[in-house]
Amino acid sequence: MQQVSSDANLKKVFSHEYEISDDNEEPVIDEMTPRPDTFNLERRQFTFKERYIDPNMGLLFLVASYFFSSLMVVSTKVLETDPNTEVKIKPLQILVVRMGITYVGTLIYMYAYRESIPYVPFGDPAVRKWLILRGCMGFFSVFGTYFSLMYVSISDSVLITFLEPSLIIILAWLILKERVQKMEFVGCFVSLVGVILIVRPPFLFGTPTNVDTAVESSNPRERLIATLVALWGAFGMASVYIIIRFIGKRAHAIMNVSYFSLVTLIIALIGIVLIPSMKFQMPHSFKEWILFLNLGISGFCHQLLLTLGIQRERAGGGSLITYTQLIYALLWDVILYKHLPSIWSWCGMVLIIGSTLYVVKLKLDEDAAKFDRLSQRRESETVTFEMEDLNDQ
Repeated sequence: MQQVSSDANLKKVFSHEYEISDDNEEPVIDEMTPRPDTFNLERRQFTFKERYIDPNMGLLFLVASYFFSSLMVVSTKVLETDPNTEVKIKPLQILVVRMGITYVGTLIYMYAYRESIPYVPFGDPAVRKWLILRGCMGFFSVFGTYFSLMYVSISDSVLITFLEPSLIIILAWLILKERVQKMEFVGCFVSLVGVILIVRPPFLFGTPTNVDTAVESSNPRERLIATLVALWGAFGMASVYIIIRFIGKRAHAIMNVSYFSLVTLIIALIGIVLIPSMKFQMPHSFKEWILFLNLGISGFCHQLLLTLGIQRERAGGGSLITYTQLIYALLWDVILYKHLPSIWSWCGMVLIIGSTLYVVKLKLDEDAAKFDRLSQRRESETVTFEMEDLNDQ
Protein backbone atom coordinates (compact mmCIF):
# COMPACT_ATOMS: atom_id res chain seq x y z
CA MET A 1 0.00 0.00 0.00
CA GLN A 2 1.23 3.53 -0.72
CA GLN A 3 -0.19 6.79 0.66
CA VAL A 4 -0.88 9.35 -2.10
CA SER A 5 -0.88 12.86 -0.66
CA SER A 6 0.08 15.51 -3.22
CA ASP A 7 -2.11 16.95 -5.99
CA ALA A 8 0.47 15.93 -8.60
CA ASN A 9 0.38 12.30 -7.56
CA LEU A 10 -3.39 12.34 -7.44
CA LYS A 11 -3.43 13.55 -11.02
CA LYS A 12 -1.17 10.67 -12.00
CA VAL A 13 -3.48 8.24 -10.28
CA PHE A 14 -6.41 9.43 -12.36
CA SER A 15 -4.38 9.98 -15.55
CA HIS A 16 -6.55 7.50 -17.42
CA GLU A 17 -9.43 9.95 -16.99
CA TYR A 18 -7.57 12.81 -18.65
CA GLU A 19 -6.43 13.61 -22.17
CA ILE A 20 -2.64 14.01 -21.79
CA SER A 21 -0.63 15.23 -24.77
CA ASP A 22 2.77 15.51 -23.13
CA ASP A 23 4.33 14.54 -19.82
CA ASN A 24 5.30 18.19 -19.15
CA GLU A 25 1.91 19.61 -20.00
CA GLU A 26 -1.04 20.01 -17.69
CA PRO A 27 -3.68 17.37 -18.33
CA VAL A 28 -7.06 18.39 -19.68
CA ILE A 29 -9.95 17.08 -17.60
CA ASP A 30 -12.52 15.09 -19.47
CA GLU A 31 -15.80 16.54 -18.21
CA MET A 32 -17.76 13.46 -19.26
CA THR A 33 -15.71 10.99 -17.20
CA PRO A 34 -17.35 10.37 -13.80
CA ARG A 35 -15.28 10.60 -10.66
CA PRO A 36 -15.28 7.69 -8.24
CA ASP A 37 -17.90 8.14 -5.52
CA THR A 38 -15.30 7.65 -2.79
CA PHE A 39 -12.98 10.35 -4.14
CA ASN A 40 -13.53 13.23 -1.72
CA LEU A 41 -10.60 15.15 -0.27
CA GLU A 42 -12.85 17.23 1.95
CA ARG A 43 -13.76 15.75 5.30
CA ARG A 44 -17.41 14.73 5.43
CA GLN A 45 -19.47 16.68 7.95
CA PHE A 46 -22.06 14.63 9.80
CA THR A 47 -25.47 16.18 10.36
CA PHE A 48 -26.99 16.67 13.82
CA LYS A 49 -29.28 13.68 13.19
CA GLU A 50 -26.37 11.44 12.18
CA ARG A 51 -24.20 12.51 15.11
CA TYR A 52 -26.71 12.62 17.97
CA ILE A 53 -30.12 11.22 16.98
CA ASP A 54 -29.31 8.03 15.07
CA PRO A 55 -26.72 6.69 17.57
CA ASN A 56 -29.17 7.27 20.43
CA MET A 57 -32.41 6.01 18.92
CA GLY A 58 -32.41 3.23 21.49
CA LEU A 59 -32.36 5.76 24.33
CA LEU A 60 -35.16 7.80 22.73
CA PHE A 61 -37.31 4.70 22.30
CA LEU A 62 -36.80 3.86 25.98
CA VAL A 63 -37.73 7.36 27.17
CA ALA A 64 -40.96 7.25 25.14
CA SER A 65 -41.76 3.72 26.31
CA TYR A 66 -41.54 4.71 29.97
CA PHE A 67 -43.97 7.56 29.41
CA PHE A 68 -46.56 5.06 28.17
CA SER A 69 -45.64 2.87 31.14
CA SER A 70 -46.48 5.76 33.48
CA LEU A 71 -49.90 6.08 31.84
CA MET A 72 -50.52 2.40 32.59
CA VAL A 73 -49.40 2.80 36.20
CA VAL A 74 -51.78 5.72 36.72
CA SER A 75 -54.71 3.81 35.23
CA THR A 76 -53.93 0.79 37.41
CA LYS A 77 -53.63 2.87 40.57
CA VAL A 78 -57.02 4.50 39.94
CA LEU A 79 -58.72 1.18 39.15
CA GLU A 80 -57.32 -0.51 42.28
CA THR A 81 -57.86 2.30 44.80
CA ASP A 82 -60.73 4.41 43.50
CA PRO A 83 -62.70 5.42 46.66
CA ASN A 84 -65.90 5.81 44.63
CA THR A 85 -65.91 2.11 43.68
CA GLU A 86 -67.31 -0.45 46.14
CA VAL A 87 -65.55 -3.47 44.62
CA LYS A 88 -61.94 -2.80 43.72
CA ILE A 89 -60.46 -4.41 40.62
CA LYS A 90 -57.53 -6.76 41.35
CA PRO A 91 -54.16 -6.86 39.52
CA LEU A 92 -54.82 -10.18 37.74
CA GLN A 93 -58.11 -8.88 36.38
CA ILE A 94 -56.41 -5.74 35.10
CA LEU A 95 -53.72 -7.86 33.45
CA VAL A 96 -56.32 -9.99 31.64
CA VAL A 97 -57.95 -6.94 30.07
CA ARG A 98 -54.71 -5.14 29.30
CA MET A 99 -52.94 -8.14 27.80
CA GLY A 100 -56.01 -9.18 25.84
CA ILE A 101 -56.14 -5.79 24.11
CA THR A 102 -52.37 -5.75 23.61
CA TYR A 103 -52.27 -9.24 22.11
CA VAL A 104 -55.03 -8.41 19.62
CA GLY A 105 -53.02 -5.32 18.66
CA THR A 106 -49.89 -7.42 18.08
CA LEU A 107 -51.80 -9.87 15.87
CA ILE A 108 -53.19 -7.02 13.74
CA TYR A 109 -49.72 -5.48 13.44
CA MET A 110 -48.01 -8.77 12.55
CA TYR A 111 -50.48 -9.74 9.84
CA ALA A 112 -50.52 -6.21 8.42
CA TYR A 113 -46.70 -6.34 8.01
CA ARG A 114 -46.24 -10.09 7.63
CA GLU A 115 -44.01 -9.61 4.57
CA SER A 116 -41.31 -8.07 6.76
CA ILE A 117 -41.98 -10.15 9.90
CA PRO A 118 -40.85 -13.79 9.62
CA TYR A 119 -42.65 -16.75 11.21
CA VAL A 120 -45.96 -15.00 11.96
CA PRO A 121 -47.53 -15.43 14.50
CA PHE A 122 -45.27 -17.53 16.79
CA GLY A 123 -41.77 -16.57 15.67
CA ASP A 124 -38.69 -18.59 14.77
CA PRO A 125 -38.90 -22.08 16.31
CA ALA A 126 -35.25 -21.77 17.37
CA VAL A 127 -36.04 -18.95 19.82
CA ARG A 128 -39.59 -19.79 20.90
CA LYS A 129 -38.47 -21.21 24.24
CA TRP A 130 -36.65 -17.94 24.98
CA LEU A 131 -39.71 -15.94 23.95
CA ILE A 132 -41.84 -18.00 26.35
CA LEU A 133 -39.31 -17.37 29.12
CA ARG A 134 -39.39 -13.68 28.27
CA GLY A 135 -43.18 -13.78 28.68
CA CYS A 136 -42.99 -15.52 32.06
CA MET A 137 -40.44 -13.10 33.51
CA GLY A 138 -42.42 -10.23 32.04
CA PHE A 139 -45.48 -11.43 34.00
CA PHE A 140 -43.54 -11.33 37.29
CA SER A 141 -42.31 -7.86 36.44
CA VAL A 142 -45.68 -6.30 35.67
CA PHE A 143 -47.51 -8.16 38.46
CA GLY A 144 -44.97 -6.91 41.02
CA THR A 145 -45.69 -3.32 40.04
CA TYR A 146 -49.48 -3.73 39.86
CA PHE A 147 -49.65 -5.50 43.23
CA SER A 148 -47.54 -2.89 45.04
CA LEU A 149 -49.77 -0.07 43.73
CA MET A 150 -52.55 -1.29 46.04
CA TYR A 151 -50.54 -0.36 49.13
CA VAL A 152 -47.93 2.27 48.21
CA SER A 153 -47.89 5.51 46.23
CA ILE A 154 -47.12 5.69 42.53
CA SER A 155 -43.69 7.21 43.14
CA ASP A 156 -42.74 4.63 45.81
CA SER A 157 -43.87 1.74 43.61
CA VAL A 158 -41.80 3.02 40.71
CA LEU A 159 -38.81 3.82 42.90
CA ILE A 160 -38.68 0.29 44.29
CA THR A 161 -38.06 -0.92 40.75
CA PHE A 162 -34.94 1.25 40.56
CA LEU A 163 -32.93 -1.65 41.89
CA GLU A 164 -33.49 -3.00 38.39
CA PRO A 165 -30.62 -1.11 36.65
CA SER A 166 -28.07 -2.46 39.11
CA LEU A 167 -29.36 -5.98 38.53
CA ILE A 168 -29.27 -5.48 34.76
CA ILE A 169 -25.70 -4.21 34.75
CA ILE A 170 -24.55 -7.13 36.91
CA LEU A 171 -26.47 -9.72 34.84
CA ALA A 172 -25.25 -8.19 31.56
CA TRP A 173 -21.68 -8.34 32.81
CA LEU A 174 -21.99 -11.91 34.09
CA ILE A 175 -24.21 -13.49 31.40
CA LEU A 176 -23.82 -11.44 28.22
CA LYS A 177 -20.16 -10.59 28.90
CA GLU A 178 -20.89 -6.98 27.97
CA ARG A 179 -18.23 -4.39 28.63
CA VAL A 180 -19.35 -2.16 31.48
CA GLN A 181 -17.63 1.15 32.02
CA LYS A 182 -16.41 2.04 35.47
CA MET A 183 -18.56 5.17 35.48
CA GLU A 184 -21.69 3.05 34.89
CA PHE A 185 -21.03 1.29 38.18
CA VAL A 186 -20.48 4.66 39.85
CA GLY A 187 -23.70 6.01 38.33
CA CYS A 188 -25.67 3.01 39.63
CA PHE A 189 -24.26 3.39 43.12
CA VAL A 190 -25.13 7.09 43.27
CA SER A 191 -28.61 6.35 41.93
CA LEU A 192 -29.17 3.70 44.59
CA VAL A 193 -28.23 6.22 47.27
CA GLY A 194 -30.88 8.50 45.79
CA VAL A 195 -33.44 5.68 45.94
CA ILE A 196 -32.68 5.12 49.63
CA LEU A 197 -33.29 8.80 50.33
CA ILE A 198 -36.66 8.65 48.59
CA VAL A 199 -37.93 5.36 50.01
CA ARG A 200 -36.55 6.19 53.52
CA PRO A 201 -36.57 2.73 55.13
CA PRO A 202 -37.70 2.84 58.80
CA PHE A 203 -34.50 1.26 60.12
CA LEU A 204 -32.59 4.31 58.82
CA PHE A 205 -35.14 7.14 59.03
CA GLY A 206 -37.56 5.92 61.71
CA THR A 207 -41.29 5.17 61.45
CA PRO A 208 -43.25 7.83 59.56
CA THR A 209 -46.00 9.56 61.52
CA ASN A 210 -47.98 11.38 58.82
CA VAL A 211 -49.26 8.93 56.19
CA ASP A 212 -51.76 9.90 53.50
CA THR A 213 -54.06 6.85 53.47
CA ALA A 214 -55.62 7.99 50.19
CA VAL A 215 -52.23 7.44 48.53
CA GLU A 216 -50.66 4.56 50.49
CA SER A 217 -51.40 2.06 53.23
CA SER A 218 -50.64 2.88 56.86
CA ASN A 219 -50.21 -0.84 57.66
CA PRO A 220 -46.45 -1.68 57.86
CA ARG A 221 -47.15 -5.35 57.06
CA GLU A 222 -49.00 -4.51 53.85
CA ARG A 223 -46.25 -2.12 52.81
CA LEU A 224 -43.60 -4.78 53.51
CA ILE A 225 -45.41 -7.39 51.38
CA ALA A 226 -45.91 -4.84 48.59
CA THR A 227 -42.21 -3.96 48.70
CA LEU A 228 -41.09 -7.60 48.53
CA VAL A 229 -43.40 -8.33 45.59
CA ALA A 230 -42.17 -5.18 43.82
CA LEU A 231 -38.55 -6.28 44.37
CA TRP A 232 -39.35 -9.63 42.76
CA GLY A 233 -40.87 -7.67 39.89
CA ALA A 234 -37.64 -5.69 39.56
CA PHE A 235 -35.71 -8.95 39.22
CA GLY A 236 -38.20 -10.09 36.59
CA MET A 237 -37.70 -6.92 34.56
CA ALA A 238 -33.94 -7.22 34.81
CA SER A 239 -34.24 -10.76 33.46
CA VAL A 240 -36.43 -9.49 30.59
CA TYR A 241 -33.66 -7.08 29.54
CA ILE A 242 -31.11 -9.88 29.47
CA ILE A 243 -33.37 -12.30 27.57
CA ILE A 244 -34.27 -9.70 24.91
CA ARG A 245 -30.60 -8.84 24.48
CA PHE A 246 -29.79 -12.55 24.14
CA ILE A 247 -32.52 -13.05 21.52
CA GLY A 248 -31.39 -9.93 19.68
CA LYS A 249 -32.50 -9.60 16.06
CA ARG A 250 -33.46 -13.27 15.80
CA ALA A 251 -37.00 -12.26 16.71
CA HIS A 252 -38.84 -9.16 15.53
CA ALA A 253 -39.64 -6.62 18.25
CA ILE A 254 -43.38 -7.18 17.87
CA MET A 255 -42.82 -10.90 18.46
CA ASN A 256 -41.43 -10.12 21.92
CA VAL A 257 -44.52 -8.05 22.70
CA SER A 258 -46.79 -10.78 21.38
CA TYR A 259 -45.31 -13.49 23.59
CA PHE A 260 -45.27 -11.23 26.63
CA SER A 261 -48.94 -10.34 26.28
CA LEU A 262 -50.04 -13.90 25.44
CA VAL A 263 -48.10 -15.62 28.25
CA THR A 264 -49.17 -13.00 30.81
CA LEU A 265 -52.79 -13.33 29.66
CA ILE A 266 -52.70 -17.11 30.13
CA ILE A 267 -51.06 -16.92 33.58
CA ALA A 268 -53.51 -14.25 34.77
CA LEU A 269 -56.50 -16.29 33.56
CA ILE A 270 -55.19 -19.40 35.35
CA GLY A 271 -54.76 -17.33 38.52
CA ILE A 272 -58.32 -16.03 38.39
CA VAL A 273 -59.70 -19.54 37.87
CA LEU A 274 -57.64 -21.23 40.59
CA ILE A 275 -57.72 -18.58 43.35
CA PRO A 276 -61.03 -19.09 45.25
CA SER A 277 -61.46 -15.44 46.28
CA MET A 278 -60.88 -14.18 42.76
CA LYS A 279 -63.50 -13.72 40.08
CA PHE A 280 -63.49 -11.83 36.82
CA GLN A 281 -65.09 -8.39 36.95
CA MET A 282 -66.31 -6.31 34.07
CA PRO A 283 -65.90 -2.51 34.16
CA HIS A 284 -68.85 -0.83 35.92
CA SER A 285 -68.61 2.68 34.54
CA PHE A 286 -67.56 4.65 31.49
CA LYS A 287 -64.46 5.86 33.36
CA GLU A 288 -63.35 2.29 34.02
CA TRP A 289 -63.83 1.37 30.34
CA ILE A 290 -61.64 4.35 29.35
CA LEU A 291 -58.97 3.35 31.89
CA PHE A 292 -58.98 -0.23 30.61
CA LEU A 293 -58.74 0.96 27.01
CA ASN A 294 -55.81 3.18 27.95
CA LEU A 295 -54.15 0.19 29.62
CA GLY A 296 -54.33 -1.82 26.41
CA ILE A 297 -53.16 0.91 24.03
CA SER A 298 -50.41 2.22 26.33
CA GLY A 299 -49.30 -1.33 27.06
CA PHE A 300 -48.89 -2.07 23.36
CA CYS A 301 -46.91 1.16 22.75
CA HIS A 302 -44.79 0.67 25.87
CA GLN A 303 -43.77 -2.89 25.07
CA LEU A 304 -43.06 -2.20 21.39
CA LEU A 305 -40.91 0.88 22.12
CA LEU A 306 -39.23 -0.88 25.04
CA THR A 307 -38.21 -3.85 22.88
CA LEU A 308 -36.97 -1.59 20.08
CA GLY A 309 -34.93 0.39 22.59
CA ILE A 310 -33.40 -2.65 24.29
CA GLN A 311 -32.43 -4.19 20.93
CA ARG A 312 -30.55 -1.01 19.99
CA GLU A 313 -28.95 -0.14 23.33
CA ARG A 314 -26.50 -1.98 25.56
CA ALA A 315 -28.26 -3.53 28.55
CA GLY A 316 -26.19 -1.69 31.16
CA GLY A 317 -26.37 1.78 29.64
CA GLY A 318 -29.97 1.55 28.48
CA SER A 319 -31.19 0.43 31.90
CA LEU A 320 -30.18 3.77 33.41
CA ILE A 321 -32.89 5.48 31.34
CA THR A 322 -35.47 3.74 33.55
CA TYR A 323 -34.90 6.61 35.97
CA THR A 324 -37.03 8.81 33.72
CA GLN A 325 -39.94 6.96 35.31
CA LEU A 326 -39.22 8.92 38.47
CA ILE A 327 -40.14 12.19 36.80
CA TYR A 328 -43.38 10.75 35.46
CA ALA A 329 -44.30 9.15 38.80
CA LEU A 330 -43.76 12.32 40.84
CA LEU A 331 -45.70 14.31 38.26
CA TRP A 332 -48.74 12.02 38.48
CA ASP A 333 -48.62 11.98 42.30
CA VAL A 334 -48.78 15.77 42.36
CA ILE A 335 -51.48 16.06 39.68
CA LEU A 336 -53.82 13.32 40.96
CA TYR A 337 -53.26 13.23 44.71
CA LYS A 338 -51.58 16.58 45.54
CA HIS A 339 -48.87 14.42 47.10
CA LEU A 340 -45.73 16.56 47.26
CA PRO A 341 -42.35 14.88 47.86
CA SER A 342 -40.40 15.60 51.03
CA ILE A 343 -36.99 17.26 51.13
CA TRP A 344 -35.38 13.81 51.23
CA SER A 345 -37.23 12.85 48.05
CA TRP A 346 -35.99 15.95 46.27
CA CYS A 347 -32.40 15.20 47.34
CA GLY A 348 -32.76 11.65 46.05
CA MET A 349 -34.22 12.85 42.77
CA VAL A 350 -31.26 15.20 42.25
CA LEU A 351 -28.82 12.33 42.79
CA ILE A 352 -30.71 10.00 40.45
CA ILE A 353 -31.23 12.47 37.61
CA GLY A 354 -27.73 13.94 37.97
CA SER A 355 -25.99 10.55 37.79
CA THR A 356 -28.18 9.47 34.85
CA LEU A 357 -27.44 12.63 32.86
CA TYR A 358 -23.73 12.24 33.56
CA VAL A 359 -23.67 8.67 32.26
CA VAL A 360 -25.68 9.69 29.17
CA LYS A 361 -23.20 12.51 28.52
CA LEU A 362 -20.34 10.02 28.69
CA LYS A 363 -22.11 7.91 26.08
CA LEU A 364 -22.70 10.91 23.80
CA ASP A 365 -19.02 11.87 24.03
CA GLU A 366 -18.02 8.29 23.26
CA ASP A 367 -20.29 8.18 20.21
CA ALA A 368 -18.98 11.54 18.99
CA ALA A 369 -15.42 10.25 19.28
CA LYS A 370 -16.38 7.17 17.24
CA PHE A 371 -17.79 9.39 14.49
CA ASP A 372 -14.60 11.44 14.41
CA ARG A 373 -12.49 8.32 14.04
CA LEU A 374 -14.82 7.06 11.29
CA SER A 375 -14.51 10.37 9.43
CA GLN A 376 -10.72 10.25 9.59
CA ARG A 377 -10.70 6.67 8.34
CA ARG A 378 -12.95 7.56 5.39
CA GLU A 379 -10.74 10.51 4.49
CA SER A 380 -7.67 8.31 4.57
CA GLU A 381 -9.30 5.61 2.45
CA THR A 382 -10.14 8.06 -0.35
CA VAL A 383 -6.47 8.72 -1.07
CA THR A 384 -5.02 5.22 -0.49
CA PHE A 385 -4.57 2.83 -3.38
CA GLU A 386 -2.86 -0.44 -4.16
CA MET A 387 0.47 -0.04 -5.99
CA GLU A 388 -0.45 -2.77 -8.44
CA ASP A 389 -3.48 -0.75 -9.54
CA LEU A 390 -1.21 2.21 -10.22
CA ASN A 391 1.12 0.09 -12.30
CA ASP A 392 -1.76 -1.28 -14.35
CA GLN A 393 -2.73 2.23 -15.34
